[in-house]
Amino acid sequence: MKWLCIHGTGSSATIFQDQLAAVTAHLPPSKHAFHFIDGPFTSKPAAGLDLRYPDGPYYTWWLKATVSDIRAACQDFHKYLTQHNNVPYDGMVCFSRGCLLIASYIWFHQIEKPTEPLPFKAVVFICGGPVLSVLETLGMTISDEAREWDKRTKLALRERASKEAILKWGRDRWTTPGGNGDTDLHLNPAAPVDPSDIFGLDTVQMPEQLRIKIPTLHVYGRVDPRLPASLQLAYLSESTKRLTYQHEGGHNIPRSAAATEGIARLIDECAQMVAGLDVQ
Repeated sequence: MKWLCIHGTGSSATIFQDQLAAVTAHLPPSKHAFHFIDGPFTSKPAAGLDLRYPDGPYYTWWLKATVSDIRAACQDFHKYLTQHNNVPYDGMVCFSRGCLLIASYIWFHQIEKPTEPLPFKAVVFICGGPVLSVLETLGMTISDEAREWDKRTKLALRERASKEAILKWGRDRWTTPGGNGDTDLHLNPAAPVDPSDIFGLDTVQMPEQLRIKIPTLHVYGRVDPRLPASLQLAYLSESTKRLTYQHEGGHNIPRSAAATEGIARLIDECAQMVAGLDVQ
């Protein structure tokens, strides 16, 4: 499998490669190759990222989170894939805003080019989520409750991932609601999921052409404020081709031996799923 790796906002290919290194170390290079690219726009660092990576530079995939800018980012990304089609990528590995880009790319492609297969066969979403405005533009009903959860969890993430929160609470920031500017979200990572009401999003009545039908792996932290978005994205994906892994952290890529080994094992399982589909 040849994987293209898409970093989050205010990050870079070099940073993402370092963040993912503990996972990729468990995957033999004879079976998995990982290629990392920078976003097209320079940006300020993601909240708190400059504490660990002070030198930059930092990049992002769009400057404004409008549907038109995200569509343009998807079109630019498609040009990149086309230019490198001599050795096509088998799958994507993406983090945070990188997940927003790849999920949106898939949805635009499936709606606008329904007879053309996607140019990749699998996605690993780490701390991902959907862009609700993109889904709405493409025909999905978005409730006021879903919008409110999206707003609240983004605010909570900004506060808990901030430099101030890191310096004051360290790892405990993920479980210190209120004190650093947000309200308690009362999230229960062990609660059963109702696909018809995932924090206000109905993934049962969604237009079927929006469902992500290629194999996916969804990795998310049990104390990530954006857990609702990760669960929504997981259930927007085909259940028979969906793998999930919940780690003990927040909005981050874990580095513990147990988590990195578990994620690597599922990446390999995702690759085997692709190989099985290719044989059929």
